[in-house]
Amino acid sequence: MKAKTIKFAIVFMVLVVLVSGAFSSAGAAFKQRIICLAPSCVEVIYALGLEGSLVGWSQYTDYPPEVTYSEGWVPYNEYEFISVEDELSKDVAVVSGFVDFNLPVIEALNPTLIIATESLQSGMAEELAALGYNVLYQNPLTLDEVFAAMIEVGEATGRANKAQKLVRGYYEEIEEIRAITNNLPRLKVYLEISHYGPWATGSNSPMDQIMEIAGGENIFADIPYSAFPATNEEIVARNPDVILTPLWPNAASYEVTTISEIVMREGYQNINAVIYDRVYHYDSSLLKRPGPRQVTAIRKLAYLLHPYYFKNPENSVSPWELGKIDAYYEAPLPLR
Repeated sequence: MKAKTIKFAIVFMVLVVLVSGAFSSAGAAFKQRIICLAPSCVEVIYALGLEGSLVGWSQYTDYPPEVTYSEGWVPYNEYEFISVEDELSKDVAVVSGFVDFNLPVIEALNPTLIIATESLQSGMAEELAALGYNVLYQNPLTLDEVFAAMIEVGEATGRANKAQKLVRGYYEEIEEIRAITNNLPRLKVYLEISHYGPWATGSNSPMDQIMEIAGGENIFADIPYSAFPATNEEIVARNPDVILTPLWPNAASYEVTTISEIVMREGYQNINAVIYDRVYHYDSSLLKRPGPRQVTAIRKLAYLLHPYYFKNPENSVSPWELGKIDAYYEAPLPLR
């Protein structure tokens, strides 16, 4: 009887090993298939080391730089949908612009997770969820929410520890920047989202916090909207020390406001930013995307506002023209 018991135990253990091995193989064979409806979500996926799981993204995806080397990638203004088969032949298929999606391509990709972000994609997220897809929708309005959203993506993809480690590092960097900017003159900043209107940013946005941490003060911090139509009269009355207008990779000339156009607006000749030559382009794809580059955006803006105290960060566009800042405080060192 004892021998039979031992034999049974051995057989049982072998079965357990075989079954667990089968489940382990099945788990290894399971591959996440992630779709990002916005470029910022792609940046989060890359930061978490999950780029190999990406099967679909937005035509506006252009960062990190290696995405532009993917088979089939083209700049957003050159993209044209040809067929589902054509999209499937690419390393990563284009499944959306920013406010729309290509359902036949999504169906063909059979994603395990679709990530959507910002209010403009809420309807898309609801529609895709109603179709039975696993959708993670996020709409971060503060930097804390941006970083919490990254952790949420990490939890949804099995990379929670990685996400938490990254976020801890971001907060440490922010405190390092604050330790400097808290002791510097605070410059009033007008951040223009688009010259149509013009459209400005208010307080209900990570960009408002980015300005504050970088040593600036949003002239429209009292307006509780991430984007709203302002008037030139209001901007002149609030007299910003710095004006920022967007520029981004592959932008067409009709999409970008020139510095000369801004300084020639009625009444702008009396604004400090124009008087002291502090009207700049900012990298829209860096500053506006809620994700892992938000700290780089803070460093970039801190460098722009206080160039004597900050260096131009790596992995950002070419240095902006610094302009005349000596009227605000005495510089410890000359500019190089």
